[in-house]
Amino acid sequence: MAITLGLKKNHYLDNALLYRTSPQIPDEDGTFHEEPSEEKLAVFMLGAKVNHPLGMFAPNVKTLGDYLTKMIEDLESENTDLGFYGGTTWTSQDKNGATEILNLSYWRSAEDIHKFAYGKLHRESWDWWNKHIKENNHIGINHEIFEVDRKHWEAIYVNFQPTLMGATTYLRKGDKMVGGTVEDRWISPLVDASRGKLRSSAGRLGRKPEELYQKYDLAPGATYEE
Repeated sequence: MAITLGLKKNHYLDNALLYRTSPQIPDEDGTFHEEPSEEKLAVFMLGAKVNHPLGMFAPNVKTLGDYLTKMIEDLESENTDLGFYGGTTWTSQDKNGATEILNLSYWRSAEDIHKFAYGKLHRESWDWWNKHIKENNHIGINHEIFEVDRKHWEAIYVNFQPTLMGATTYLRKGDKMVGGTVEDRWISPLVDASRGKLRSSAGRLGRKPEELYQKYDLAPGATYEE
């Protein structure tokens, strides 16, 4: 009630960016392109589901979770050769009450995903799964991979904390300069999308909004994004 009446700070808004932002993938040196959506990317969706009355305490669920945690920790290391941009984990319940977990991650390419999948850590977890598969009927696993060409993806966030693609990070490489050295640093992909090409979905896709207005018989002022 105190928050609603303005008597207390709304901590739900902590770290929220109270304006329009759009994620843009920089080049290999960490420099943003002049045009939107200039880099391709791959999306990897990894899911697990526990169809058991004990939920997360069911047999072998902890072991599976530990393997997943190890893989995420490995991916979130500062090894930029992995081609991993970052990800977000979601938890939900189906109509039967079963717990379902989804890890949604973003990568440089599908080839980078496959390279990690055939690496030591993932192979170790996969070997464990195959060895115990007859014991794991109550555990479901799945994955989906989408590789998206440049100019075929876009995103917009309004009054949101960094999430999904907006929560990824990219290495901006430093350089030696006269009078000192600029160190490498990790940067957010989020940029101001309140004006210019990034304001509209068509613009973020590298297309001309006017063509859509004509196609769907809309005046520029009729779209929600203008």
